[in-house]
Amino acid sequence: MSRDILAVDVGTTALKLGVFSPELEKRCEASRRYEVNVYGGGWADVDTALWWRALAECCREVAPFLKAVGVMSFSVTTPGLLPMAEDGSALGPAILFFDGRSHEQARAIRKAVGEEKFLRETCNLPVSGGSSLCSILWIKEMLPHVFAAAAKFGHTNTHMVKRLTGAWAIDPSTVSITGLYNSARNDLTWNRDVLEIAGIPESKLPDLMHSHHPAGRIVSEMAAHLGLPADCVVLCGGNDAVLSALSGGITEPGDINNVCGTCDITFVCVDRPIGSPNYNIRCHAIPGRWVTFFVLNTGGKALEWFHSIFCRDMTEQQFYDGYIPETLRSFFDDPDRDRREESLPVYVPFLGGSRYSMEQLKASFTGVTLETTRQDMLLSLIRGNALYHGGHLKEVAGKVKLGRKVTTTGGGAKIRGYIDVKKRWTGDFDYQYRDESSLDGAAMLGQFYLAGRYPSPAEAPAASRGVDAAARVRNW
Repeated sequence: MSRDILAVDVGTTALKLGVFSPELEKRCEASRRYEVNVYGGGWADVDTALWWRALAECCREVAPFLKAVGVMSFSVTTPGLLPMAEDGSALGPAILFFDGRSHEQARAIRKAVGEEKFLRETCNLPVSGGSSLCSILWIKEMLPHVFAAAAKFGHTNTHMVKRLTGAWAIDPSTVSITGLYNSARNDLTWNRDVLEIAGIPESKLPDLMHSHHPAGRIVSEMAAHLGLPADCVVLCGGNDAVLSALSGGITEPGDINNVCGTCDITFVCVDRPIGSPNYNIRCHAIPGRWVTFFVLNTGGKALEWFHSIFCRDMTEQQFYDGYIPETLRSFFDDPDRDRREESLPVYVPFLGGSRYSMEQLKASFTGVTLETTRQDMLLSLIRGNALYHGGHLKEVAGKVKLGRKVTTTGGGAKIRGYIDVKKRWTGDFDYQYRDESSLDGAAMLGQFYLAGRYPSPAEAPAASRGVDAAARVRNW
């Protein structure tokens, strides 16, 4: 008897789940939003109790569909670094990727280890928030009692899987930008030189396993609480953006993906780790592949900010479905749009800082005059975000040959006029939208498990060959 797949996407500001057939037909879905904590000084974290409340509520909403589930798989926001007790319970909130508390620790560990070694072996330079190494060091220095009490430090999937199965787990796609993992080799080993210099015992880190690997069966209490079968198997799971790439067929060198969510992410699939101080390298969920991982911490979040400050007279629906599209339409319909663009303020897009700087960078508008309108300010913000990602593609194009198609996903990509924005300011590519792809990617991990085998790069969904991801997997 075939079993269904429960895919769960634990995002930065919302949890969503879906039940899929073994052929990846979505039977149902549910979602819940929650708030993250943003403090003075650039701190950003989330109470993990909100994840569990959202998961339980979503499971109750789709309860009739859970009886046939045989495997549960996760797509998770990364990092969601947290210290955990022996039973997996959180000893504090999960520190998020745009957190700014550990800049000093980043500077110190870069100097102690050496940036060349980091780039050569871990493929990433430690930064505040984006690198879990820095967050662990901050806890060690500022909260030594928490560091001592922590049985393990892990990411979002580590916490979820431990509470569900009793097993510790973390995968390369989530751990590869921590500065602690041998990302260049991608051989399921921690970098012991870095651990020794940082003074972090390897025993405080979870077991490494691939995203599709089964961590164990769900414990009886959790099965009863969520309404899942007692024999449901829980997989390790992986990073949401990487799984978005998987479901979109971003598996061949030069394939490009763009995620327009709370943060905006652009990455390119490569067949070798090409590290740079200007972007991250993540291990792909497909063996023998990596992705350049370029993040703007406040992509969609910048639009939320703009709405809250400049457009409080509008509802969210009026802002996203009306005001933004109309602003874009008026610009692209302008017969002299080049002149119009020259008059726009210049926006520097660091509302939430930067993953690639040791400084606490901030956003700014320059060139504002008495004639500047809020439409001009909005266009400036959108333009600045797009140009930022275009710069990454230009850098990577000097190292690998880029494809023509960009697979895109996320709420921002649904805004009317989005394609025109990307073509003008990010690059003249062929943009193809794909809905809810991180959830689809988590479901694909479940399909790999049910099939009893994992695809080679040649078998994996291929965007560059124009093949639908789910269809290709069904045709193994």
